[in-house]
Amino acid sequence: MGQIMEQIFEFLDNQKYNEAIQLIKENLAKRDPAFIEDLVPSLNIITSSSIEVAESIMAPLLGILNIDDDVIRYSIILSIRDFVIEHKELIFPYVEDYLKYGTPKKREGMLLLIKYIADTDPKALKSFYKLLAYELSDSIDYIRKKTVEILQAIGKADRHEIEACIFDYLKAEQEESEKNIADEELLLEADKIMASIKESTQLKPQDKLVIDVADKILKKGADGASKRADNEKITHAADTVLKDIVGLKALNKEELEKRHLEAQSKAIKEKLLEDKKKLEIERLELEAEKEKIDEERLKQEKSHLEKEKTLLEKKMELSQVKQELELKKIEEEKMKIIEEEERRIQEKLKKSEESEESEVSEENHEDTASNNNQNHFE
Repeated sequence: MGQIMEQIFEFLDNQKYNEAIQLIKENLAKRDPAFIEDLVPSLNIITSSSIEVAESIMAPLLGILNIDDDVIRYSIILSIRDFVIEHKELIFPYVEDYLKYGTPKKREGMLLLIKYIADTDPKALKSFYKLLAYELSDSIDYIRKKTVEILQAIGKADRHEIEACIFDYLKAEQEESEKNIADEELLLEADKIMASIKESTQLKPQDKLVIDVADKILKKGADGASKRADNEKITHAADTVLKDIVGLKALNKEELEKRHLEAQSKAIKEKLLEDKKKLEIERLELEAEKEKIDEERLKQEKSHLEKEKTLLEKKMELSQVKQELELKKIEEEKMKIIEEEERRIQEKLKKSEESEESEVSEENHEDTASNNNQNHFE
């Protein structure tokens, strides 16, 4: 990795996005192959770091589609394949301008990028179906060929929509062809008028109008001639797509009108079916979400009940312990009373015994004294 890319990543790491954008733009403008070679593999990292940076550098990045060196140009286009597939929405704002007004190289380069998307996520290009169909009239063979490949790839996934677009395109081409015939007739009439007069002052107002219109037709033809293929090539390109996706070639005006309406009808029915499927999916998702909510609610209620049960059990346990403590206290008090009573009785007995002993002692003393007196008298 070069120093410039290291500096860019340093800016990104420090969230200095404007500095990173400026540095990338400056070096893309130089068309330095070494820098581009460093930048392309880093596009996904840059995009993940800041979508703002990726969006800001898309215009100069797509400018490389116009590089003169075809080897470098094709190499770059191939290198950004994965980036385009993953971040296709970043190139969509540039598709119409490139295909309508770009140089042949830009048109081809954009079509190559679109082909990557058509091969991986064709329906993502739905908003460009009509634009792509009209690219079949491009005057450059390889651009028409690439357009055919894209429409064929999309047609495999979205047959009726592409069929309707091609028929719509062919219908418009037929109308354009009829208009061109009318224009040719008007040009011939203008030539006759010009050949029949010697001075412009001899022109009648209606003749002057014919010549003015003819002049505009000629200018319009000169402006558009370089961008449009001839009718035979246009029809061949359309035939190639139709043959691949619906198995038929271009039709006459009446058949074309009929097939166009049929294709539109099929496309509408298909869209309605898709919408119905989407609604069904949404309904199922809502039901699943409701079930999830109900399940969560039941889970919460169960949790609440379990908590209440646990709390009740703890209260009962506490009450039981309290009762046991009270019983123990009563028992202890009872024992204390009994012990006190026993002690009192013991003391009473002891006093009684002492009293009896004292009385016995006194009696013995009296007996002894009496005996002594008796002995004395004897």
